[in-house]
Amino acid sequence: MDDGKPSDAAQCNGTIRTIAPASDGQSNFYFRDNIVFSMTEGAEQANISLQSADGSIIDGSTWLDDQVEEGDPMRIIFTPDEPLEPETEHVATLNYCGKTPSVRFQTSMLGLPIENPDSLNGWTYTIDLSKARVAKPSNTAQALLTLVDNHLALQVNGLSNDTIDVTIAPTDADSGIQDTCIPSLHANMPNNFKAAPTFMVGPVDVPFSLAGYGIRLYDATATATFAADGSYFAGGTIAGNLDARDIVEALGNRDILPTDSPDTVCDIIANAKLPCTECQDGEPYCLFLEVRDVRGTLSDSSIETVEELNCHIDCENSCDNSACEVADEFPVCWL
Repeated sequence: MDDGKPSDAAQCNGTIRTIAPASDGQSNFYFRDNIVFSMTEGAEQANISLQSADGSIIDGSTWLDDQVEEGDPMRIIFTPDEPLEPETEHVATLNYCGKTPSVRFQTSMLGLPIENPDSLNGWTYTIDLSKARVAKPSNTAQALLTLVDNHLALQVNGLSNDTIDVTIAPTDADSGIQDTCIPSLHANMPNNFKAAPTFMVGPVDVPFSLAGYGIRLYDATATATFAADGSYFAGGTIAGNLDARDIVEALGNRDILPTDSPDTVCDIIANAKLPCTECQDGEPYCLFLEVRDVRGTLSDSSIETVEELNCHIDCENSCDNSACEVADEFPVCWL
C-alpha cells in the first residue's frame, strides 16, 4: 500500500540544517526573506509550514531549489504569499518522513512605515559591496566582490507614493568621493516604491570598477527596504549579468585569474545549473550574478550626474581620452 511516504528509509536519515533563519531564536529576520532548510536526503518529499506565534497560518508555497553546486545539500524553500509582519514572532516547521522539526524567529523592524518620507529627499547612502554575499551562481564568485575598488552611492532625489527617483554613482572606498571618471545612472520609474518602505531600481546597467578596470553589471535590478527613520536601508538584493570577457580584461593580466579565456571563466565561476548565457551581442559569455545582504548607510557625501566615461572636469583619465573633446579645458589636465 502506498502511504505517500518515501520507500527508501535512508531518505529519512539525512542531515538537516536551517539556512534562513540562521538559527533558532534569530531576532532580526528580514520580513521579505524566504524560509530555507537544507537537506542531504528526502527534500523531494518535504514541505514547510509557517505560522505566527499566535498560531495564525501564513499562506505561501514550498519549492525545491535545485540550482545548487554539485554535491551540496538540496534546499527546500518556503515563499510567503505576502511579506511577513515586522517585529513579529514566527514559527517555521519542516515536515518530512513524519518528523516536524521547527525553528522560532522574530522579524526585525524593517518593514515598518517610514516616519517622514519627505526627509529622505537629498539623502545619500553608501553601499559597500565587499560586505555583501553572492547567492548565485556559486561561492567562487564571492571573490569578485573583494576586488571591487569602489563603493556605490545612492542619492534620493525625490519620493512619492509609488515612485522613488535616485542617482547611483561609484565612490572611492576610502574617501567617499565620487569617481567622476565613471558615468552615473539615473532611475525614475513608476511603481518602484509601490511596496514602500521597500524600493526597486532597474533594470539598468550599473557601472563599477573591478581591480582598476571599468565594468558593468548589465540589466541589473535592485531592491532594499528603508528603516523607519530613514537612517539606512537593508535586506538588499542586486541581480544582473556580468560579461566574462570584461572579467578577463579586468583581471587577466593581474595574476588573479588562472586563465585569459572567457569560456574558462564561465566554467570556473558559473554554477553548472546556471551556466553563462547569451549577451546582447549573441555571444555566450553573460554570467548571472545575484548578490544579497546589501546594505546602505547614510552618508554626508553628495553625488552629481556624470554623463560620459572618462570625460569630466575632475577626472584625470579625461586627459588621455581622445573622445573627450573638452579635456584640454580641464584644469586637472594642465598639471
